[in-house]
Amino acid sequence: MDDLRTRLASAQHAAQAAARMVQTAFLEDIGAVRTKGERHNLVTDTDEAVERLAAADLLFAHPDDGLIGEEGTSDRPSRTGYTWAIDPIDGTWNFANGIPHWCVVIACADAQGPALGVIADPMRGETWTAMRGDGMLLNGEPVPRRPTLDDPHGVTWALSLGAAFAEPRWQRLRGRLGPVRISGSLALDLAWTAAGRLGAMAYTCDASPWDVWAGAVMGLEQGLAVHHEPDAELYALMPQSWWDRLELGRS
Repeated sequence: MDDLRTRLASAQHAAQAAARMVQTAFLEDIGAVRTKGERHNLVTDTDEAVERLAAADLLFAHPDDGLIGEEGTSDRPSRTGYTWAIDPIDGTWNFANGIPHWCVVIACADAQGPALGVIADPMRGETWTAMRGDGMLLNGEPVPRRPTLDDPHGVTWALSLGAAFAEPRWQRLRGRLGPVRISGSLALDLAWTAAGRLGAMAYTCDASPWDVWAGAVMGLEQGLAVHHEPDAELYALMPQSWWDRLELGRS
């Protein structure tokens, strides 16, 4: 536990420094913008610079840990059993288009899986943190556990399912949902779902470690269930009872 607490402190320090850098760029100059792979998948000079900064901070404190980042600027294998994952800007499309809905994500995993995470949202002045077995915090204060709701209807869902929305389990739910939102930041959707601002989320995505490790820790600490179907590229966070109803056709 002490090893995790030390790493959580390192993650918070690195995330805050990175968030200040991203916020300054957002307000002043984000640098060059280009695509990587698909047309809508953007990367900016800021993404790469921030990832290098965060990686340097983490590896200075924990030089033998492994690290993977979305931009691949500082990847290295682990010699300790701990591996960091960095998303310098989750929501780059929003960031590049002047939409103030993005965040910096730092997470760490060990042999048991995702162990801690920090999601820094400087435009709102919010930093979400969680560590396995230690709950979820917002700006250092405990986030109350969500009330248990049996009914998945009438709450706000974050859905980005693409063609998967045609599957019977989602079609049964269609028309019976509350408002649906696609925010452009998977990590913030995970944090907000864990905190109860959103009722549930489901995305079709690659679910890379830098996208989901931090939010997974937060959701699990809040008593939610993580569902990952790699073959379908589906990643979901919601109460287990809601998932059971989807799977059993009782939406």
